[in-house]
Amino acid sequence: MKRSGTRATRGTSASRPWATKQASHPKVVEIVRLVEALSDGLGSHDGVLIGRGIARSLVDAYRERRQPMPRWVRELVAYYPPTRKS
Repeated sequence: MKRSGTRATRGTSASRPWATKQASHPKVVEIVRLVEALSDGLGSHDGVLIGRGIARSLVDAYRERRQPMPRWVRELVAYYPPTRKS
């Protein structure tokens, strides 16, 4: 069964298949791929921290500008959820 054009077509990530199979916005897929490439060899936790930092920066930028957060930013935040403080 063939899927829509937003599905990633280049290699998939074994550790994070969500990015290539379920992300509906191409920007999210590309950011996740970039983070994975940047953190290759550092460990998955470091990649998650990088991704969370990017997502948080985007959220802060949209809030500061008092603009509605685009769907792709919400998807990125869902992919790299912030840690819960106890």
